[in-house]
Amino acid sequence: MLEDGTIFVGDAADRGVVQQALLTQFREWRGTPYRLGGNSRNGIDCSAFVQQTLDTQFNIKAPRTTAQQANMGDDVPRDALKVGDLLFFRTGYSTRHVGFYLGGGQFLHASTKVGVTISRLDDLYWRKTFWKVRRVM
Repeated sequence: MLEDGTIFVGDAADRGVVQQALLTQFREWRGTPYRLGGNSRNGIDCSAFVQQTLDTQFNIKAPRTTAQQANMGDDVPRDALKVGDLLFFRTGYSTRHVGFYLGGGQFLHASTKVGVTISRLDDLYWRKTFWKVRRVM
């Protein structure tokens, strides 16, 4: 951890800290409904959830939109995923989705169907719509 409280993620032990922080955020937000443009427990969209999680759990300031978040950090090959990486999906002609990789083939996100949840990357829908990975930690 850096002096300003930012978590620097380099080794496996740090990844465990990141995973626990993400799971803490999940417990606090679980079931919060999805709402496009939402930014509260009354309803939140995927990019706001990522923005708030990065800020509250890791002291990282992130832009508000998925399009802007897709340019944060560094590109990472899909076969080099680490806990905390941002996963991006092309879910429509011009729509994108974002969530956090949790490890074990799972990711944390604000789903349009069930709100804040954990899903599997090997689900057919997510496999078909997968776009890219960005590492911000």
